[in-house]
Amino acid sequence: MRTISYIVNPVAGGRRGRSGHPLAERLAKTNPDAEILLTTGPGEAESLARARSMRENHVVVAVGGDGTVHEVARGLVGGRALMAVLPVGSGNDFSKMLDGPTNLDAMPDWLVDAEPRSVDVGQIRIEEINGQVSEGHFINSLGVGFEALVADSAGRARFFRGFSRYLAAALQHLASYRAPAMTLRYNGLEIVQPQFLINLGNGRSTGGGFLLTPDARIDDGLLELCRAEVMPAARLLMILPAVLLGRHARFSGVHTNQVSRISIDCPEGCMVHGDGEIIARQAIGIEVSVYPGGLRVLG
Repeated sequence: MRTISYIVNPVAGGRRGRSGHPLAERLAKTNPDAEILLTTGPGEAESLARARSMRENHVVVAVGGDGTVHEVARGLVGGRALMAVLPVGSGNDFSKMLDGPTNLDAMPDWLVDAEPRSVDVGQIRIEEINGQVSEGHFINSLGVGFEALVADSAGRARFFRGFSRYLAAALQHLASYRAPAMTLRYNGLEIVQPQFLINLGNGRSTGGGFLLTPDARIDDGLLELCRAEVMPAARLLMILPAVLLGRHARFSGVHTNQVSRISIDCPEGCMVHGDGEIIARQAIGIEVSVYPGGLRVLG
């Protein structure tokens, strides 16, 4: 029989007060035998997941949005435990790649019989302008440049929720963003020119519904690359509605490819996000590869 741990983002599904967190209380009532863990700050979900990653026949449920999924997945990569997702966040992009329930009350029964599968994980190595080097993983998408700026602004927004946060942030920065010079190497190509946007998708969507990589699959050993050259703001505005439908690749200046490995040099430094979380603000060297089947999930 599977044992269950729920890792709950404290700002997802309600506020934590003196009487406890409403979502955690509901989970405890519908899952009396499960372990309910409330995080207290950034990075704790990853630590809690890693501490349970080698348990056999154990499921760790990420309760929150893509940021929570990002942390839990990082903690479980390469382990024996399974990950499931209860999407109650703003974006919930990765959960769209699974067929799990979105209803809390349906989750306990589903966890009993859901079939496990192995999915790919993105691996990343970043060198920053100050010489600092870091390594990590992402499960849904990686964004460089404009898309990372949008993710950063959306994460700090207070007057919008869900998809509208990302759309408002994109419109805010569209005309003023200056694309940095970059060198990209992938599939035997070397491209030297400024890039407005770079996204590497393991999942199809990012930012709560932007279908930048609509053909991506989480179990094919590849990442879907979408990159956009520098264009006038008016043309970008014309392309934006097509991104919501995943039809933007038909426009000149927008390029899509499948890659298993890519390197990006950005001498002046650029921002990078992984699953909506900012992981570098002045990256000068970025190396991305695929860890095939690196994570076991339900759904």
